[in-house]
Amino acid sequence: MTDLKISMKPVKKTSLYLKISDAIYSYIQMNKLQPGDKLPSERDMSSMLQTSRNSVREALRILEDRGLIEVKTGLGVFIRNPYGEQSTLTIRLQNCSICEIQELQRLLDHQAVKNAIESATDSEKDELIYIASEMTKLASENIYSHILDHSFHSKLYESGKNSAVHQLISAIREDRFVHQESSASGNETIWLKTIPQHLHLAQAIKSHDLQAALKAIDEINDYGFQFAHLT
Repeated sequence: MTDLKISMKPVKKTSLYLKISDAIYSYIQMNKLQPGDKLPSERDMSSMLQTSRNSVREALRILEDRGLIEVKTGLGVFIRNPYGEQSTLTIRLQNCSICEIQELQRLLDHQAVKNAIESATDSEKDELIYIASEMTKLASENIYSHILDHSFHSKLYESGKNSAVHQLISAIREDRFVHQESSASGNETIWLKTIPQHLHLAQAIKSHDLQAALKAIDEINDYGFQFAHLT
């Protein structure tokens, strides 16, 4: 593995575990870590983040639950999958404009929403609503969580029972994440404006309201691509 140059930033105490897990998640994405790569030690991460090792340990449990990492006792913390899913397809898109990527994501997301409405179990739909509700609670305190946002979309694609759509759209979203995080104007609170649409989307999927669900996912994506056009 090559030397890592992008470090982790200190976090505030509010919603500490989520903020630490978000910081580690950003570290994984920005450094483009791959399955099998090893994270810094708990001691080093607590130093980077300026927090206790116990807090880092709790944050790692969140990431492990989401399938992003694997903690091996006595050996360290390793990347299980940088997207928190099992992927077998590798694809590279070259010479594509932002508009072309946006069109592709819209098509994939529409299919993902249709699949979720048709194939998701009641418990999966309820979990989508639960995650969106948690995001809404944090948003009321002006807090945005990458991990919850990531979990919401992963659950959406997973519940559609189409691995190809899941993997393709996750790759597009993660590529956009890295570019947006590395931009000089990056500010996580800008995504708070999309939180209501996440809850609307989850509720529409639960009630089998396709038009309302498509409207919500389009509003989420269109908002995000506004910033992609500026970077």
